Amino acid sequence: MAAAVLARPPIALADLLAELAWPEPCAIGFVDSVGGVRSPISDDADGVALIEALAPDLVVLVADAGLGTLNLVRLTVAALAGPSGPPVVTILNRFDRTDGLHRDNLSWFRDRDGLDVVTEVDELADRLR
Repeated sequence: MAAAVLARPPIALADLLAELAWPEPCAIGFVDSVGGVRSPISDDADGVALIEALAPDLVVLVADAGLGTLNLVRLTVAALAGPSGPPVVTILNRFDRTDGLHRDNLSWFRDRDGLDVVTEVDELADRLR
């Protein structure tokens, strides 16, 4: 969509992948799909297609801790699921232990959905190690 606004030729997923280069050595690399896994990342692909093409060892999903996060996280994890889908760890951004809704959302993810969800950057770093 940005290319169209700028009157530029469309960008294909293959073009993006061709531009991606990891420095050596690279223990951890981050790619941000911006806007969610079903948002277009190129003229012919969305974030799911990008993740499939990159075949990461782990996907980090950053989600709000409050209202609406159950829907967002569950839809995202479902979109990434599949026979070769990568594991997903979700970090609840701005998690407040004093907020009942935040605590309830965390419990729902862990206890009912069995999802890997963290609330602190240190916990996320442990998952990345």
